[in-house]
Amino acid sequence: MSENRATPKKLDSNIIAAIIGTIGTITVALITIFANRQPSPTIQPTLTPVIVTATSMPTAIPTDTVPPGEPTSTPAPPTDTPEPTFTFTPVPPVAIGQDWIDGCISSLWQAYPSSIPSVGKGNGCLQEPVFVFSADNGSLSFLYQRDANGPVETYGLFAPLPESGDVTFTVRLKDLSNVDLWIGIFSEPDIESSGLLMTIPAGNPKNRVIVQKEIGTYETMQMTQNLAQNEGFSFTFTFNALSARGSVDPNVFVTNPVSIPSAGKWLFLGYRGLSGSYRVEGEFVGLELK
Repeated sequence: MSENRATPKKLDSNIIAAIIGTIGTITVALITIFANRQPSPTIQPTLTPVIVTATSMPTAIPTDTVPPGEPTSTPAPPTDTPEPTFTFTPVPPVAIGQDWIDGCISSLWQAYPSSIPSVGKGNGCLQEPVFVFSADNGSLSFLYQRDANGPVETYGLFAPLPESGDVTFTVRLKDLSNVDLWIGIFSEPDIESSGLLMTIPAGNPKNRVIVQKEIGTYETMQMTQNLAQNEGFSFTFTFNALSARGSVDPNVFVTNPVSIPSAGKWLFLGYRGLSGSYRVEGEFVGLELK
């Protein structure tokens, strides 16, 4: 007897197709996932530019160095080094009486006449000689000779004196040919001003008289007898605000006081050359002002 066998049912073709489609979809999805698992590129941040607005124009910095590749440079302006400032301090004049000891004619002395140049050396002294006068070894020497005929002329030096005091000095003469030696006290540095004038007239210097003269008229007021010069003729002038008097030392001759109403007085040392040719030579020594 034959057995009845069940005939197996066949799957519906639509189901099979659906299964295959599902498998294909899953396969594609897996492939896509693995394909996309490569490293993600680094995302660069986006920089926002910052714009700076200048409120003033930049100042170029000068430089003398040209950087490599630069065609030009801005040279630095020259810097001037300031000159040192010197303060000039004038040198005071050398004191009258001390100047001859220092071999100097103090800048306090004034030449007469004023046309004679008197130039300071910057050390309190005058450039020498001042006309015919030079100082050395404590003396003021003088030497001048006029060979041609000429008029009467007077030359000398004036020195300022205090209101009162004494001034002493000695005169030593070597030559006094046709020339009178002049010494005196005046109210101003001018031989025409009021004052006391004493002279040693022209002649043999070894024996001379001392004469007081009237200023202006040049008339003789008083005089001594002949005096031997020996080591020199010594003089002293004593003065105050009202008057002055002179003496030939030691107490040989004393003048009467002469009115000179002037607080400022001037000592004059010089000579008067007479008409014609003349020659004078000598020195003043040992001047002391007290």
